[in-house]
Amino acid sequence: MISLKCPSMTAAVLLLASSVAFAGGSPVVFTAHDYGFTGPERIPAGVTTMQIVNRGQDLHQIQLLKLQQGKTAEEFRAAMAVQPGRMPEWVKFVGGPNAIVPGGDAVATMPLAEGDYLLICLIPNEEGVPHLALGMQKALSVRGAQPVAVSSPRADVTITQEDFRFGLSRPIPAGIHTLRVLNHGGQPHEVVVVKLAPGATASEFAAAAEPRTSTPPPGAPIGGVVGIERGGDAFFTAQFDPGRYGLICFFPDRATGAPHFAKGMTLDFTVR
Repeated sequence: MISLKCPSMTAAVLLLASSVAFAGGSPVVFTAHDYGFTGPERIPAGVTTMQIVNRGQDLHQIQLLKLQQGKTAEEFRAAMAVQPGRMPEWVKFVGGPNAIVPGGDAVATMPLAEGDYLLICLIPNEEGVPHLALGMQKALSVRGAQPVAVSSPRADVTITQEDFRFGLSRPIPAGIHTLRVLNHGGQPHEVVVVKLAPGATASEFAAAAEPRTSTPPPGAPIGGVVGIERGGDAFFTAQFDPGRYGLICFFPDRATGAPHFAKGMTLDFTVR
């Protein structure tokens, strides 16, 4: 549940999502603003590439939640009103494109089963209020199959998630790469990929980003996937220029409430 403010990002990164070929066909596009989403009400089931276009003045993401046990969006809102900050047990985290700066766009690809979903944004504003609590949620119905079967993207790098660490299947060379994210942990995890400022570490970036301060953290996000459950997977594409990078999970620990990065869930690596 990323909490950061990074106003700078290169034009190449901002245009990346529109310049790569989507393995899942044309993306399903949702526009984010302060504070809400616009986009389709219903989409077919199957492997789906979802794109967020940020037209707001703040960072935004799409966290997809699958509503279980026949629950509705209205019941979700009622549950959150009773216990703010605590997700109901009957929601399942199924990924989505992670934080993107104003004017930017990002994509993620996930398998979506039939059912009822919610798009939400968990990023807080400068006062620490999650965008979700400001009305940033949208119901989505997933029904029927896609007219043409779509396979998952072909990834050249895999990021594994555990409680509480990341693993990379191989070093990442410079260039555009499609990455698969696999959660082997016991609770939901996300991955935020950041291009680090010279001399900075992923832990330093995370500490500066949460709680949110007026001082920008030392770097900028370039992609990633929002929370997925144990056994889940998702894909995203990002451009990696030479330099230092970090992987960070901002999700809160179910037992202590501490962000996962505080429990060691960061990874520094170099792209050459």
